[in-house]
Amino acid sequence: MKMFNKKRRDKNEDYRNHSERATATSTVAAQKPKPKATQSSTTPNVRSSAGVRPTSSSVTASTSAPVKGQNRVNQRRATQTAAKNSVAIEREMADLNKQYQTLRGELKVQLVQDRKHEKQQYETLVAEQLNLEQQLKDAKVTLSKQDKVVNTNDSERQGMVKTINAAQKRYDDAKKALAKSDQTIKSLEKKITQSEQSLADLKQNEADMRKAIQGEQDLKKLFVLMKQQEKQAQDLYQKSDAINSELVKLQKREQTETRERSRKEHAITSAEKDLHTAQDALVAYDRKKKSAQDEQERSLNLINQKINRLQHDYDQNATIVKGLQQKIESIDAKLKSDYGTTHLVSPVEFDQSAKYFLFSTDLIQSLSGDEKASMEMIMGLLKSEVKDKANVITVNYNDSLPEIWNSYQSAGLVDKRTGLYNMYYTIQAKVPGAVAKTKPELPDNPAWQYKRNADKQIVSIADDGGNPIMTLKYRKNGAIWYMTYFNGSLATRRDVYDAAGFLSVTQYLDRTNNSQVTLENFYRPDHSLAMVKQYGSKSIQLVNKEEAITNVFHSEAQLLNWWLASVLQQQNSVLVMGVNAPLFDQCLQATNDNFHLLPIVSADDLDNQHVQDIINGKSKLSSLVVTDRDVQTAIEKQMTRDLEITVMPAAEVRA
Repeated sequence: MKMFNKKRRDKNEDYRNHSERATATSTVAAQKPKPKATQSSTTPNVRSSAGVRPTSSSVTASTSAPVKGQNRVNQRRATQTAAKNSVAIEREMADLNKQYQTLRGELKVQLVQDRKHEKQQYETLVAEQLNLEQQLKDAKVTLSKQDKVVNTNDSERQGMVKTINAAQKRYDDAKKALAKSDQTIKSLEKKITQSEQSLADLKQNEADMRKAIQGEQDLKKLFVLMKQQEKQAQDLYQKSDAINSELVKLQKREQTETRERSRKEHAITSAEKDLHTAQDALVAYDRKKKSAQDEQERSLNLINQKINRLQHDYDQNATIVKGLQQKIESIDAKLKSDYGTTHLVSPVEFDQSAKYFLFSTDLIQSLSGDEKASMEMIMGLLKSEVKDKANVITVNYNDSLPEIWNSYQSAGLVDKRTGLYNMYYTIQAKVPGAVAKTKPELPDNPAWQYKRNADKQIVSIADDGGNPIMTLKYRKNGAIWYMTYFNGSLATRRDVYDAAGFLSVTQYLDRTNNSQVTLENFYRPDHSLAMVKQYGSKSIQLVNKEEAITNVFHSEAQLLNWWLASVLQQQNSVLVMGVNAPLFDQCLQATNDNFHLLPIVSADDLDNQHVQDIINGKSKLSSLVVTDRDVQTAIEKQMTRDLEITVMPAAEVRA
């Protein structure tokens, strides 16, 4: 269905002949319901009953005539009764056949719904099964890694033990060295004591000799005694010097050994400290390892419990999936045997929690009969299916959109509760029902030339030399539509006012080709700049009220995609659009859990690639709205998958 994409010019479109605006309605005519063929009845041939031949010769001719007449009456009555019975039987058979076909159709719908329900359950469980399978794999990988967590650092402990053994050896060696030093010092002390005792004995001998000399009164004896003691004294002095020398050496060696002992004591302290540090590290390591082992054991228990639970759920799901698969196969077999196919059509299930948006590039004022009928068909479908959740969304600039929308509502084409969204009205922050309080001011110069129309409205202004300054175009209600400004004979700028009287757009024209716009400024009702389009550099800039640039786009398509996403992807939305609409590809790519696409298909679209992909199961779309039963029949003959198809109600039926 070619919805809202046929190009045409509105009578008030000449100021924007550089742009291509699309119409807002379909070219598909309202579908009239075909009259049903009446069912003919065939009157059965009724045999005439033969008359009874009289057997008695006594029966006279006068009595045989009434008998023959009565037989003919009975014959006619029997024929009429048989005919009535035949018609009644045919009528009853037709009713029974109708009931059978109705029940057969209801059974088909029920089978389709059952299979759809089972398939939904099946697909959900298969997805859960895949998730469970992945969780099982992850849990088993975690389990295998947990087995290696504690046992991978045994070499570290062995290093610690080596460190302790080395520290213990240093400590033991230091203690042995200290003990040896103590023995040496003891031996030295003993030798010093002995030397000191020998020296003391010598001194005592010397003292005794002196005492003997001092006590001898006889000179002769004294002289002899002195002679004897002189030699002894010399020996005594020699021994004393030797003992003193040895004593000094022993004392120096003792001092050296004492200092060495202090160093060895320090070595013992250091070795002991290193030993305790290494032992503490090993104790801490063992404690940590024990804690890790305990934690690992707990983790392993939890992981094993998780694996067991996942395996149980996986096996249980597998059983359910197998059962659902058997049910689906059974339903498929039933459908194949009774209806000759397993690919069936069911009506589109409209999501009552979603907002529905009918896509149109633009809306136009004057609609043909076919366009009105198409509008009635699609809006009638949305109204019957989603009631007040239907909306219309347009993307072209149209400063007469409120007037057109009001005319649609007055004509009953759209419900008053139907919402209208337009990209430019959103960007320009226009308020429905707001009207400009002031009118555009025109220059007033007595020397200039003012040309007026039949309504005495100024349509052009020229200077005193006849050179154009500006021209004006008016709406049917007398309001200024746009004003074109000239520089010499060249049009350079155009100010466009919307239907509410607000300055909406300023267009700057190419000096070499006035039909080309080089730049457009779009304004909000408060005159602040909202958007700038530069056609030369292909740049589109959105501007906030603080005059800061918020977004930059390099094509119209980028702007449209951004705006559609901002409107449609903020809530659960369904976009209803013709399969051949200009933005269908981009919208199809943008679909997600919150944004869905419902294509409209007409007879002209059956060869469309998107339609073929849907029919053959190559598209993620599986729901269609078609313009008539013939389109649905054509799709049913080609489809290789289950589809949801809803036929638009004909305009006359809805009316």
